[in-house]
Amino acid sequence: MINLLPSHDETLVLPWSAEEVFKRFSRVTRNDLAAVADPSILFSGWVREDRFSISLKVSRPNNYLVRVKGKIESTSAGCLLFLDYQLFPTTKLFVTFWLLLTCLIAVVIGFQYTSMWSFLGVLAIDFFIFWITWVNFKLQLKMVREVVLKTVESTSV
Repeated sequence: MINLLPSHDETLVLPWSAEEVFKRFSRVTRNDLAAVADPSILFSGWVREDRFSISLKVSRPNNYLVRVKGKIESTSAGCLLFLDYQLFPTTKLFVTFWLLLTCLIAVVIGFQYTSMWSFLGVLAIDFFIFWITWVNFKLQLKMVREVVLKTVESTSV
C-alpha cells in the first residue's frame, strides 16, 4: 500500500538490555495532565514491556505532532529498537479530508468553468496542503528523534 502521508521508520541496535531501555522510556513518560509541569517528563503516552506509543510533551496544541510507536526486542548482545514515526490518526484524517475535498473541488471547477487555469489553481492548493504537511512533519520528526535518541543514550538508569 502506498502511503502518501509522511512517516519514517528506523531501527536502532543498542548495547543495552531491553529491560534497561524499557526503564529509560518509562522514567520520562507519563499519560496524565499533572506531568505537564514536571520537567523530568519528556513524553506523553504509554510504555509497556516490549512496546510503546509516545509523543513529545507539549504545553500548547500542535497539529503536526509526531507519534512514535516503538517495539523493543532482546538480542544476545543488547536489544533492537524498532521506531515508527507517524502523524496522529486525527491529523491524518484531517489532511486526507482536505486533500480529497480540494481534488473534488478542482474537478468540479474544471468541468463547470471549462477552464484549465481554475482547475490547476485549485490543484495547486492541494499540493500546497501536501507540502505544508510534509515540511511540518520533518520539523517535528527532527525534534522528537533527538529527544528519543537522548533518552536511549542516557546513562543514568
